[in-house]
This record gives sequence, structure tokens and C-alpha cells, in this order.
Amino acid sequence: MTFARCCASALTAGLLWALTGCTTAIPGEPVPAAGFHDPPEQWSSSEAAVPVPRATDGFDPCQLLTQQELAVAGGGTGVSHPDNPLPGVCSFPLAGELGNTAAVGFHEAYESAPQRQPRGVRTEVEGHSVWLYCEVVETYQTCTATTAIRRDRSLLTMLSVRNASAADVSDMLFHLTKAALHKLPPG
Repeated sequence: MTFARCCASALTAGLLWALTGCTTAIPGEPVPAAGFHDPPEQWSSSEAAVPVPRATDGFDPCQLLTQQELAVAGGGTGVSHPDNPLPGVCSFPLAGELGNTAAVGFHEAYESAPQRQPRGVRTEVEGHSVWLYCEVVETYQTCTATTAIRRDRSLLTMLSVRNASAADVSDMLFHLTKAALHKLPPG
């Protein structure tokens, strides 16, 4: 057998093994990212669930997450940055890799998120509609959660972690989203 035939045979065998390995059925049902849950069936795709409208007036977004709450994502490493990356949002540099960042704040109505991020998924946290979107930006897994808190406003939480999986980042993001949501009183 020539070297070319040997390499072609090995390549074909390896490709065949890789393809058949990807087609093995996995028993069970898929589950949403840790903490986030599938929306109830009665929700229409355009209707955001806001079981408890939340007040946002007078809240400094930089006060929505504490160092203790940021620990779930590695912990904060410096001062917060108001109006970064968007007006009304506050970012926090995180420990670990340079560039790891968490952010939280207020944004436009929930309904705009699916239009901006069509590959995201609808889910919920504590009955509130959440639009969850994850994407790798350079080597950072970046996830955003747009949570319906009023008909005209949303709570926006973001987390960007270098060389992390979407599942890990969305799990950490769930904890940050829940912590920020709990600080907002009914209103």
C-alpha cells in the first residue's frame, strides 16, 4: 500500500468515526440553560410576561450587583464603569482573564431583543420573560439576558468570559440576573 493510499484510508476511517460518533442518539429531553426555564405554553411569542412590574427610577445600575454576587463569575477586580457598554448599563471587570466582564442595567422594552438577536431563545426567570442570547466574540463567550420588568423597560444583564462554554456562562448569568432582579422593588 502506498503512502497516499494509507493516508487516505486513515483519513476516511477517522472521518467515518467522527461522523458516526456525532449521530449517536442521546436519551432524554434537552434542558434549558441552568436556572433559566422554558416559558409556559400559554405565552404567545409576542407577549412578554411581567408577573411583578419593577421600579427602575432612581436606581444606579452600578448598585445592582455586589462584589459578593459577582463572585459567581470570578469576582470583581476594580471600579465599575457606568454607561458602559450602553447608556443606563454598568460594567464590572472580573478576575481571571483580562477582558472578562459582567454588566447590568436598564434597556428598552423586552420586545426589541428578539429583533436585535434573532438567534436567541425565549426563557424565563421567576415568571419574567427573558430573551437569552449567547455568542462567541473573539475568544470570549458572551451571553445577554433581556428580562421583562415593565412593558417599556427591561433589565439587561451581560457576561463575557474568555474560553468558557455557553452553558457555563448562562449559568453564571442566571445568578447575576436573579440577584439584580431581587433588588428592584415592585412598581
